[in-house]
Amino acid sequence: MKGALPDWLRVVWFFATPAALVFAARIAWEKTVWTIFRGPQMVGFSLVHIHPIFSLVGVICAYALILWLAPALFYHHRKPISSVDTAMVAVALFVLVAVITPDTLLASGR
Repeated sequence: MKGALPDWLRVVWFFATPAALVFAARIAWEKTVWTIFRGPQMVGFSLVHIHPIFSLVGVICAYALILWLAPALFYHHRKPISSVDTAMVAVALFVLVAVITPDTLLASGR
């Protein structure tokens, strides 16, 4: 069964996801694990200063994937949904949550 998403959305997702997913995983790690064990963080500070090109590409791809969600959700509700489409939207939603979660959500009052 062909999915609900058009081919151009699949291509954008395919190219934006690798960098966006790694970037979002790193940011989520800093916002959760490092904040719990090391206290409040300047999330992304070390990433930007150690790997500036990766952080720039990661930010661009993460925001591209967040913008990708709008047309994807529009198409997602118009036609029958495949499991691949659902997985693509789930990955984009993870990136969205990792990026927009406040940095101080888990910070303790040390």
